[in-house]
Amino acid sequence: MSHRVLTLQRSGRRISPQKESKAVAQCRLVDVRLLALVALGGAIGASLRYVVQSSFDTHSGPYATITVNLLGSLLLGMMFGAMSAGMTVSEGVIAILATGVLGSFTTMSAFAMDYVEVSDSSITSAIVYLLVTIIGSIGLAMVGYRATMEILS
Repeated sequence: MSHRVLTLQRSGRRISPQKESKAVAQCRLVDVRLLALVALGGAIGASLRYVVQSSFDTHSGPYATITVNLLGSLLLGMMFGAMSAGMTVSEGVIAILATGVLGSFTTMSAFAMDYVEVSDSSITSAIVYLLVTIIGSIGLAMVGYRATMEILS
């Protein structure tokens, strides 16, 4: 709370205590501990993605991106399925796993760029890639969610 008040004071604005209290209540500061967990998870997810990427031949097409996106969708579906089945998952676990690890493991930007590259050589391959990634990711998220809910219920 004092950090927020100091921030308001440093900005040079002078406001009444009532307005200051309301402004402070409306401020949503990032919890530094959760931010650290997201950063740690991001480092883990990015490292795992690098390992997957490295395991594919550089000329094998978008298979590494498909792999991380499909696997990440399944794992995120499983996590939210567990939560829907009543498993208590702390903010910290969500921060490190969902936002950090899976957020950096999967990637929309690589998917988009892979699509552009594939479409340059074959529109048919590009459409197949698009459909496999989108339908596969949504499908595996549903499978992970429902299977985990079923197992834990």
